Amino acid sequence: MNNQVLRTIFERRSCRSYDAEKKVSEQDLVTVLKAGAYAPSAMNTQSWHFTAVVNKDALTKLNAAMLESLPQEVRERIEARADGKTPSPFYNAPALIIVSLKEGASVYPEADAACALQNMFLAATSLHLGTCWINQLRGKTPDDTPLGTLLGQLGVPQGNIVYGCCALGYADKESPMKDRVSGVVNIVK
Repeated sequence: MNNQVLRTIFERRSCRSYDAEKKVSEQDLVTVLKAGAYAPSAMNTQSWHFTAVVNKDALTKLNAAMLESLPQEVRERIEARADGKTPSPFYNAPALIIVSLKEGASVYPEADAACALQNMFLAATSLHLGTCWINQLRGKTPDDTPLGTLLGQLGVPQGNIVYGCCALGYADKESPMKDRVSGVVNIVK
């Protein structure tokens, strides 16, 4: 396919296994964050906030706090899929981008966050980076404790609600594409 945008869309996969030791360059991280900021938003409010966590110690603390906050059955699922690595809700990615919005700043905060995340996923794919949408922090605020306290320390602003995260890094194995579901398109002529 000659169209780079379409090729990137069709090549994007959710990556669930990262090379935790291979860091994302600052230039690539800034590019991915800029792509998020260029997403559409309801009434062009651009009310999102991106908190990019790349510090290994901070990621370790966040991982432990996330695991602690999860229901037992979810924690067990994460532990089962760890494949010999440290169990991690964000698959031990070397970077995690937390997307939050100030409560009431947008009429459609979920859609605004989703558009920003998709832009980041596509930008990362074009840079040969892997991504995965992470939902375990969804609905958390810096006011929640103890996980929220950590979110506040990481830079998530007070009064913001987390709507999703982007695990970001280099894949350590290929993520195959599942077949697309048929019957989901209807063209009215």
